[in-house]
Amino acid sequence: MSLPPTYTLSTDYFKDALDFLKNHQWVYNYPNTRILIQDIFAHMPPDWLRYFQDLPNSELNKLPLNRMKSPPSSLKELLDKIDRLKPDLENEITPEVNKFQFLHNSCLSDKKRHEIVVLAPVINNICKDIRAQLVVDIGSGLGYLSHHLHSTFKYKVLGIESSKEYVEISLKNQSKFHPDSKDEVKFIDHFITTESNETLRSIIESNFDSLGLQSTCLAGLHACADLSVTVLDLFTKLDFVKGLVIMPCCYHRLKLKSEEPTEEYFHNFPISDALKDIYKQFTAATFLRRPFLRLACQNTSGNFVGMSQEEHEIHARNLMFRCILQLVAETENYSVKRTKRKSNRSAGASNANFENYLTNFENTHELKENSDHQVADDKFKEKMRRIWKQYEGKCHLMNALIGLQASLQKICENLILLDRVEYLKEKGFNARVQKVTNDLLSPRCYALICTRR
Repeated sequence: MSLPPTYTLSTDYFKDALDFLKNHQWVYNYPNTRILIQDIFAHMPPDWLRYFQDLPNSELNKLPLNRMKSPPSSLKELLDKIDRLKPDLENEITPEVNKFQFLHNSCLSDKKRHEIVVLAPVINNICKDIRAQLVVDIGSGLGYLSHHLHSTFKYKVLGIESSKEYVEISLKNQSKFHPDSKDEVKFIDHFITTESNETLRSIIESNFDSLGLQSTCLAGLHACADLSVTVLDLFTKLDFVKGLVIMPCCYHRLKLKSEEPTEEYFHNFPISDALKDIYKQFTAATFLRRPFLRLACQNTSGNFVGMSQEEHEIHARNLMFRCILQLVAETENYSVKRTKRKSNRSAGASNANFENYLTNFENTHELKENSDHQVADDKFKEKMRRIWKQYEGKCHLMNALIGLQASLQKICENLILLDRVEYLKEKGFNARVQKVTNDLLSPRCYALICTRR
């Protein structure tokens, strides 16, 4: 489960979580580039401002852990509430598992290799429970998970991938590195939709006729955005699929159903009746918007806790620089768009130099005029310099705000995952969330697991 130990009913948790997020939306309910535009620091009580002014890095890192020395009472109360709303989901990863090397892993990062190796045993355990011989790997990519499930646990695997290019590469790699698996590991290009149930049934019958439509497990390593909900829907329609193990990610890419200036409604959030009713009661479309979804899929608090003082300073100053760019651009009636060009900033503390930022931002961001009004380049940058002098001494507040957001991250992600668990339970299935990966290596560390009763 993903309910904190102090709760027995998900509806009670949903009410408390939404009430808390609504009352503290100043911490997260905006793009971080608009922190200065919306004067977010003004929401911090004066005693918080004084406390954060001289807080050493050793104490700052304890902010998401709620272990700082002598914080203001109102800040302590806030952090205590966050603790009560956080899920208690931990995992056990053996060192031997993390040392696994693939036969061919030239394209794999340490993160991806770790994800595959620790997720596969979870899939294996579910397959044992439901007596599955076949795993359908949704979004199979280049086939690494598929082959690992076959070579390590002897399952037949059907890899479904929307990219024809990836399927072709998977087949070439299979011929080169796994030639004996061609009858038991198949790769098919198909774009998964909620109407794919009959197509999947047909593909399985034509490729694994000896199995028929026996007990099957759906799996997905990166079930991005709406795909994860689509897979849940398919699970409910395919009676021969007895188990499901997916790792949802990219919540911020969920498709919008409609939006107003202060409201955003998504097709696939919320999906459970339990949360939908409470969502309406709290008018949650005003504060569970894209920034909420983005915070849910950001790095976990463990990354913040482990940052050095220099890393905190660089991060805070660069965020401040970007906020100043946004402030000046909107003041002068420009919109700012990040380009695909990479920054040429050198590594280290020089990244946090404002003059370097002024020299470089045109390489990484595009300013688009919203009217015929034009501002000379030197005038624009001089205005940025003036605002930087105004906020230069407040970068520590950026760190404090980032720490508060890091504290909220688990609540945001848990709300999304618990909504999906409740949706599956409402359909009559057993469902739970399990932490699978090391969140310092792979921030989206939770698997959604479901079996038919």
